[in-house]
Order: sequence, then C-alpha cells, then structure tokens
Amino acid sequence: MSDKSRIIFATTNQRKIEDLQHIIDELGLDMGILSLNDIGWDRGEIEEKGTTIQDNSLTKAQAVFSFCKEKQIRFPIISDDSGLFVDVLGGEPGVYTARYADAEIATNPNLPSYQCIIKLIEKMRNVTDRHAKYKSCITIMTPDGEYFQELGESNGTIMSEVPRIIEKPFFYSIFVPDGFDVAFGQLRGDALKHTYRFESLRKAIRRLATID
Repeated sequence: MSDKSRIIFATTNQRKIEDLQHIIDELGLDMGILSLNDIGWDRGEIEEKGTTIQDNSLTKAQAVFSFCKEKQIRFPIISDDSGLFVDVLGGEPGVYTARYADAEIATNPNLPSYQCIIKLIEKMRNVTDRHAKYKSCITIMTPDGEYFQELGESNGTIMSEVPRIIEKPFFYSIFVPDGFDVAFGQLRGDALKHTYRFESLRKAIRRLATID
C-alpha cells in the first residue's frame, strides 16, 4: 500500500479516531483518516443485529462500503465492534454491552443511566469467579470489497460493588484489567497502548500496510 493514502474509519467518535492516529504515527505510516462525517455519511446509526462482535464489525464495514460505492469513494474502510464478556455469565453482556439495560430503562425511565452496572453486579452477587474480558474486532475492507479481521483482548475482573464515581463508557468503571489496581476508565496514556482495542487496531493497520 502506498504510504500517502487514506482510510475511512466507520465512526464519528473522535476518541477512536485519535487512538487510530496514534497507532499510525507509532508505525511510521503516512496515512490520513477520514471519519463518517468527512465522507458525508447521511444514513444514521448502523444497526447491529449480529450475534458476535465479528458480525457487527463486518456489518458496519459493509454498510460504509455500499455508501462509498454509490458515491464513488475508493478508500479502504476500517470498522470496529467490541464488548465485555463475563465468563460466569456465559459471555454476557457480549454484543449487548452498549445496550445491556436498555429494556429496563425503557420500562422505567427513572432508573439511573448506569443501570447496566447495577444489573451486572447484581447478577454476579456472591459469585467468586469474577473473571471477564474486553474483546475487540477490527474489520478492514478494501475498495474491491475484500476484507479481513483482527482481534484484541484484555483480561481482568469485575468489581463487586458499584463504584462511587461512574465513568463513561459505563462498564469501564467496574472492569479492572490484569496488572492494574484501578478500573479501565482510569487508565491513561501509555497504560492504554496494549489494551484490547489498541491491540486489534495495531494488528489490522500493520496488515493493511502490507497490501499493494
């Protein structure tokens, strides 16, 4: 792949774009990032109906690919999906991480916005095995519609109580990565460079850079 190239990131999340830019800079690549806003995306939120993060990541890439084909935009597309997987709960919340308590909040709008944390901790009440992992799947789709996927994973444990301070994204407030004594949401700088999303992004960009 030519160094002077662009890639479309299927997101409007500025933090994700900044993370990708850090990785591109780290790898010494001259690659520009276009967000969905930059390509004039007007299709709204991409609905996620997959049963795995691989399915959902691919769905996003396919939706943006279809849009780009219609608009005659020819750049590689990168998309991501991630989730928290708790072993003792059979992998919950998994692909429903971002909407784990939506049904409860829809029924009772007076519930706190962090009801997902309360729900998860209640489900794990008196459980000793608190192991969990955050997983990320990155899909890269070429302008010809070919694609590949890369995975990243961070292992850790779930706190036993609702923390005094709730940070966004909410589950980051109760997931303590292995090797740390603070929650994911409190990690900063270099501590994040080898976490699940950085791992999958780094592998995907390295692989993309080898494609002619």
